[in-house]
Amino acid sequence: MLPEKLNSNSEIMGRYKLNFIHFLIPIIVLGWGIFNLCMFDPFYSKSTDPEFPYLVNGLNCATFNFNRIGHIDHPGTPFQVFSGIVIRITHLISGQGNIAQDVFARPEHYLKAISLALTLVQAALILAIGFVGFKRKIPSWQLVILQASCFFNDVSMWLFSRVNPDRFFMIITLIFILIYLKHGYENRSSWKFALWSGTVMALGLATKFNYIPLLLLPLLIISTNKNRLIYLGSGIVSFFIFILPIINKFVEYRRFIVGIFKHDGLYGGGNTKVINLQKIIENVHEIFRLNPELSLLILTLVILLFIAIRRRKQLNTFGDSSFLFAGFLLIILLQMLIVSKHFKNYYLVPTFTIYGFIFFSLSTFLSTMLKKKKQLILTSSILPLLFFTATIGKVCSDFAPMKKEIAEREKILDFVKNEVSKNDVWFVEPTWESAPYPENALVYGLSYCAGKEAYLPFLMNVNPNIITFEGEKNNAKLWRIAPVNLDSILAEGKNILIYSTPGRNAPQLTQILQDVATRSNLRLDSDTIYSDSKTNNKIIKLNAKKTSSNWSPQPQINSRQNKIEGYIQTIKNTPDWLSKIERKSKEKGISLDSMILLDATWMVDNEK
Repeated sequence: MLPEKLNSNSEIMGRYKLNFIHFLIPIIVLGWGIFNLCMFDPFYSKSTDPEFPYLVNGLNCATFNFNRIGHIDHPGTPFQVFSGIVIRITHLISGQGNIAQDVFARPEHYLKAISLALTLVQAALILAIGFVGFKRKIPSWQLVILQASCFFNDVSMWLFSRVNPDRFFMIITLIFILIYLKHGYENRSSWKFALWSGTVMALGLATKFNYIPLLLLPLLIISTNKNRLIYLGSGIVSFFIFILPIINKFVEYRRFIVGIFKHDGLYGGGNTKVINLQKIIENVHEIFRLNPELSLLILTLVILLFIAIRRRKQLNTFGDSSFLFAGFLLIILLQMLIVSKHFKNYYLVPTFTIYGFIFFSLSTFLSTMLKKKKQLILTSSILPLLFFTATIGKVCSDFAPMKKEIAEREKILDFVKNEVSKNDVWFVEPTWESAPYPENALVYGLSYCAGKEAYLPFLMNVNPNIITFEGEKNNAKLWRIAPVNLDSILAEGKNILIYSTPGRNAPQLTQILQDVATRSNLRLDSDTIYSDSKTNNKIIKLNAKKTSSNWSPQPQINSRQNKIEGYIQTIKNTPDWLSKIERKSKEKGISLDSMILLDATWMVDNEK
């Protein structure tokens, strides 16, 4: 009886150890995600693109105003919907007042919630992979390789500090791996694998079109034409379901993709040239320079492909291992080709997310040749360990410069927090570049909102002193929405602040204000109130004064903002006028309050 009891206890202990291993990677992922949230400064200070366009369009999804979605380039719709769901849940738990008002007043609160949600979902999927793999009797060391995909490349690891669709790719690939383990591993349910893999691949494509190479991944596993048709059909149907919120704007998305294809610059810019061979060669060189481990993976796949072809009759892993390895190579090369046309290193993220799956597949192939367990584990772990070691080395080397950059940004953040008043006017140049105040990032996010007029009352409650530059030939605007008269802004005598960086056109904005001051017979005093010689960042304060010594700014009671409030009350108290504005608000599809504010602003800025 004693030996049986010992065996029973040994089995229980074995299960306990396996369960602990299942939790190990999810715990590390949670820790790394939280560490990134704590380490970095606010999103508006370090990364506004695409965080704030996704925040604003996530708000559109959260309020079911899908017609206001203006960011359709990727198209990115699934991530916008995901962001909208998180925004809605966050507001339900910790919201303060109206949801739109709260998001604009506390954008960091909501972006951090989305970031944490991404981490939690990723950790949960990794845990699910561990349990499903355990049920499939997959060895724990192989499961760890599958679970640890995000730690095989430094770009993937640093994505934990971002809120963007590239980070969402990690979740999509984890869903695919889960579907593979449940239905595709050892051909358990081929038609279900075809059906669900088509859905998840469509999710990737609807998130960002550079996921295209991974659409080949399920086809490497699906073995019959019938199931291939199921995969194709479910993929097409699912894609159009995922982009339903922007289906009426699909033509614009198609136009963007055609522009990308026809031009050799980023975002459809540059020369009208489908293939720029010199640029492609330069970018391929840059891909291998930044990701030297990629050449090792390609070499390994080529070697194993040769071995699989030689042993084709004896081996039967995945039906045909040579086909699988050739497919991996094709996916990698196709991804490199797409990225080399318009290069940014994080465009390779779809391929980075399948590193764990590739390593797992290689270990399964090697298990047919290496019968000794220790030898198999050692051989199969060489590549993952090399990738992991290289990644940790890169991440550690990034820490010092990143901390330095954060410290530089925090200095100007503290200055703005302590020295800039809410009564000061920011003259904002809409740009993807970050700045030490959140309104700059919100302006950029609103640039990708189709119905931003409806949000004007909420934005004015956040800060009524945000004036945006719309080009030399166009009027400045409040929050890129309502036209304003710069003459009246200067005449109020408020401080006007311009943030200057090497990538901005601060001298142009300053000159515009100087021209307005000259036209209005005002003297424009200029003072650089903050300057950082290391980053060449400055804050310029401008203040208009009458040329005669006895002039002073208009009293607060006659200020522009008070005049606007006066017109708003007049409109609300005048039934005929209010009725006309109600009709206009319905025609334009914006709220009545927004339409009243727009009309009141126009009246003030066009007073004779």
